[in-house]
Amino acid sequence: MSDLGDGFGVLVNANAKRAGRRVAVQIARALPGASVRLTRTLPELEAWLRELGETRCLFAAGGDGTAIALVNALDKLVPEGQPLPTVGVLPLGTGNAWAHVTGAHKIGSCMEMLLGSPYARRGELPTRRVGLLECDGVLAHFAGAGWDAQILEDFRAQLAESRGIGRRFSKSVWGYLSATLLRTAPKTVLHGRTHVLVENLGDEVFTMTADRKLLKLAGVRRGDVLYDGLASSVGAATCPEFGYGFRVYPFAERMLDHVNIRVYDRGTAAAIKDIPKLWRGVHPLRGMHDWFARHVRLTFSRDMALQIGGDAVGLRRSVEMKASDREFRLVDWRQL
Repeated sequence: MSDLGDGFGVLVNANAKRAGRRVAVQIARALPGASVRLTRTLPELEAWLRELGETRCLFAAGGDGTAIALVNALDKLVPEGQPLPTVGVLPLGTGNAWAHVTGAHKIGSCMEMLLGSPYARRGELPTRRVGLLECDGVLAHFAGAGWDAQILEDFRAQLAESRGIGRRFSKSVWGYLSATLLRTAPKTVLHGRTHVLVENLGDEVFTMTADRKLLKLAGVRRGDVLYDGLASSVGAATCPEFGYGFRVYPFAERMLDHVNIRVYDRGTAAAIKDIPKLWRGVHPLRGMHDWFARHVRLTFSRDMALQIGGDAVGLRRSVEMKASDREFRLVDWRQL
């Protein structure tokens, strides 16, 4: 009789220090036969993937950054035109957007679901197709500049400075909110909004009507300008949220072959007032503009902080975002 973990590969983020090592041991015991690997760098990850034989699923134990690193390593190794291997997200970090939307809970609970699942015993797992976007040569589930990039940067800075009980608070949704109000908001008041030009570099473009219906924009061609004005935040996503139930892109999964482009044009005071609505993904919302496109270019009037998949990648004056042609599926924990 084969072991339950046969055909599974599990990537564990070694940068999680003791938690990473402890989790690796926990998973290896729960899934005998699985290839469990602690990695700290991209070359280590790629070397492990080359060693693996054919797999039925790869799991990423960490935050969104760990899952994104795995996806991009697979993108390098899997020939174009072929689907990427199925990935299952095991939440171990602070940014767990994919984990939340697929219904993944703590790693122990995920192991219990696998062990008790008739799917796993039959050698198969329920999955859901998800879209990927490409930004600066990186595949991710969201990317953006402005408020979203600054919030993520401030949230991580606050977490790094926290100790003891304060750290537990900083890792929660309340830590996210406090970073937004106490760190990001004052900076946005100081710097104000930026001027943004959003150009369509693809073909057809859709928008979202007030009654949540997709509408193809007539007459929009490659090179046309979709938006030209001030903005507090602008970005693109294929995932509806950032984690913690923060539904920044509530319609991101409506068109899996397109990316959801969003511009929020209101100032700091209005944005703070709108936080509950922004969190729930309320639509329509004053100042919010949505498009679904294959490829866009964003040009800013000043250098802007950019985040890709929740990781700060520096300042940009211009950046392109486009839908990836890669076919990709995540384990759907809700079906388990």
